[in-house]
Amino acid sequence: MKDLYGSVTLPASKSESNRALMVAAYGGFHPTIDNLSDAHDTLLLQALLARIESHEGEELLELDCEDAGTAARFLLTFVAARPGTWRLTGTERMCQRPMQALVDALRTLGADIICERREGFLPMRVKGKPLKGGALTIDGSRSSQFVSSLMLAAPMWQEGLELHYQGEVVSQPYIHLTVEVMRHFGAKVAATAHGVKVSPSPYTPALFKVGGDWTSASYWYEMASISHRSELVLNGLDWDSPQGDKMARDYFALMGVASQRLEHGVRLVKKEGVRANTAQAPLVFDFTHCPDLFPAVFVACVANNCPSLCGGVQNLVWKESNRVDAILAELSKCYTLLYNRTSDKVELIQSCIYLDKINDNEVIFNTFSDHRIALALSALALEFGKVRFDQPQVVKKSYPNYWNDFQLITECNILI
Repeated sequence: MKDLYGSVTLPASKSESNRALMVAAYGGFHPTIDNLSDAHDTLLLQALLARIESHEGEELLELDCEDAGTAARFLLTFVAARPGTWRLTGTERMCQRPMQALVDALRTLGADIICERREGFLPMRVKGKPLKGGALTIDGSRSSQFVSSLMLAAPMWQEGLELHYQGEVVSQPYIHLTVEVMRHFGAKVAATAHGVKVSPSPYTPALFKVGGDWTSASYWYEMASISHRSELVLNGLDWDSPQGDKMARDYFALMGVASQRLEHGVRLVKKEGVRANTAQAPLVFDFTHCPDLFPAVFVACVANNCPSLCGGVQNLVWKESNRVDAILAELSKCYTLLYNRTSDKVELIQSCIYLDKINDNEVIFNTFSDHRIALALSALALEFGKVRFDQPQVVKKSYPNYWNDFQLITECNILI
């Protein structure tokens, strides 16, 4: 167990950055964004928007969204309403991630979309044309990005958008984040638990300041919970951020990590002798609206042998990897785990380090090409002294400077 002290400046939120970039693209003005994210997903979206803007004529333009789900979902709506011929594709994994609900919604509005291999999945060929908007119903049970994609476009449509939700919408804080960004640029948006109404009112230019990323903060909370004692300052975090993953404050408080509000960040404190709750009754977490927190929270529970019940994990199967399977597989390399699993929850009953599986105190983890798997598992270097990853570079998707920050604070040996 290590003591952790120091401060890091967290990366800017790619969720906020991506929404601001889309607003500027729809509004037809140059984005004035303070603290734009340098995450690969944001840089990719920025580059693709520039290619679309510079494209002329009816010649087919291919847009490779790589493994960026946000880019794929946001750009599908964007090009569906933009004259031209477009082809959206991505990595093999991206082409396995469902988009049927968004395709159906856009077709209802008159979009011309052909799925080349399998209905509802990339690659897709789109014949863009002006869309009027209107009223429709959408299934948001797979991804809130479908809802946000339509919302971002709606101020530019002649009839705006009156969107009704069918079933439970997951990750609702991301929809609230979309509302906040749109309103910042003058959009008229009314949102309820059952739907959203966007009036036809064009965006207006405005300076937008991107806050620090609360999802990235969760990995520092995770390390603090595993440490002997900690005092870490996370610069750039907004205590009142609209990002739903600020729930990390509450979830890790249950594991002994206190949060203190600072003027330009948050201080994490884990005191000596404070341990995660290892009582008979498990800690209960619901990841329905903050699924990206699951890897950090679950790894922390395992490392602390903290019984827990993690619900709302059903959509993790559709992320960059099947994150439940991936986390369980990699943790089983160094822990014996007693757990129950169903499609929507994982119950951790007991865990203990399985030293016989560790060669020379070095653990080699598979990332499954998923940045959040690598980020969450890195904290286990506090337990084992050093760890190795098959694809350490995947963290650039959301936190490009992570390994430098990690080694500076922990002094652990990440073999990359």
